[in-house]
Amino acid sequence: MMRVFLKLCIGILIFFLVTGCFAEDYDVGVPTAHLNFDHYTVQLAEANISWKTASEDAQQSIENIAEYASSLDEIIVFSGQKGFLSIEENEENGGDIWTDATITAALLKDDKRIQLEMSDSGEFRFPADTGNYILEVEFTNSAGKAQYVGNIVIEPKKEIEDGKLPEFFSMDMPSFKKVNAAGSDGIVFDHSYEEVCWNTCDDHNNYHYPDIHSGNVEKGDKLQIDWLTVNPQPSVINFILIDTENEMREIKREKIDIFNTPLELIVDEEMIGSQYALEFLWLEGGKIQGRSMLNFRLE
Repeated sequence: MMRVFLKLCIGILIFFLVTGCFAEDYDVGVPTAHLNFDHYTVQLAEANISWKTASEDAQQSIENIAEYASSLDEIIVFSGQKGFLSIEENEENGGDIWTDATITAALLKDDKRIQLEMSDSGEFRFPADTGNYILEVEFTNSAGKAQYVGNIVIEPKKEIEDGKLPEFFSMDMPSFKKVNAAGSDGIVFDHSYEEVCWNTCDDHNNYHYPDIHSGNVEKGDKLQIDWLTVNPQPSVINFILIDTENEMREIKREKIDIFNTPLELIVDEEMIGSQYALEFLWLEGGKIQGRSMLNFRLE
């Protein structure tokens, strides 16, 4: 009799545990949507909402999306800039909202709709055409549908003005990541990035390559260096191999396509144990206006 009673108690306990899990999965509030860049994140505004769970029934209707979006703070981006979309759990309600989710994004301008192609990680690029746009993100799952909007202004990439570059510290830095799987955002890889000369360059600006901390890699790893958000864009980029055993001198220098960003490097056995640099040059009239250096070492 005692054994039967214990089985009954265990069965009741399992029932409540299972039903509790199901309740957590579906008892969630409207999630939040975020537009992410390399150095900052912007939360998008909720627009049309039709969302119903065990604890929340959220209904919201915006008749004029264009008027609503124009009332929001502007989000300034540059032609071709990379962004990432992320949908996050509602902090107040929690729970798992990802089981059957569909996420789409588009830019709206006048009567045109530009569908954005996103990777599995939510990465996409803004178009080259400048102007004012509405960013529309839609999230759909079993609880309902949520629409989010942002007031986007795409500006042209800056050029060297009056023979002067913007202050070095005010410009975005190139990003450097190790990506181990397709669609992965990757992790920041060990490197240094520094100004060599800026707005006062001459032909004799010598550079002493630093002895930097090595980043751990394995054969087949993928490294990505992205300078798309650097504004203005460099005129020339050189890929340099450094001799670490002979006074840190250059062994090899190769010019690369400035439009080939992100630059992808697949690690092979010869690369492991070597140090490299990417030299960024800004030119005007054939004269160097700015020079910076990104250094990294593989181990």
